[in-house]
Amino acid sequence: MLDEEEHFQEQLAERLRYYGEKNKELDFWLVIEPKFLDKFPNITKRLKRPAVALVSTNATWITFMKLRLDRVLQESFEAESLEEAVASNPVNLEFEKPEKWTAPYPKYEYGWWETFLAPVASKV
Repeated sequence: MLDEEEHFQEQLAERLRYYGEKNKELDFWLVIEPKFLDKFPNITKRLKRPAVALVSTNATWITFMKLRLDRVLQESFEAESLEEAVASNPVNLEFEKPEKWTAPYPKYEYGWWETFLAPVASKV
């Protein structure tokens, strides 16, 4: 997902810009290899690894994003805290560079998603 869906990065960047203009506090984060996946074994067994989750307190926006992305599984749960919602398992992300890139624009750079990780994720 992080390396394959370029419009994913564009959607998140646009949302970040909008929130900045409106002085809104972020209510969405990316979680790489989320710990909460253990609660959903039927979804977990269908995932490629490493998995990434888009977590938000805005259910309407999550539905909007699901409709715009490929290869998405959706589930909901209520976390007791933001820390619980964005807790992740350590993982080493490695992506292969395509042998031939045919798009008229450059491929997004490794690490573009770091802007969207929750600040508390590293503390959990």
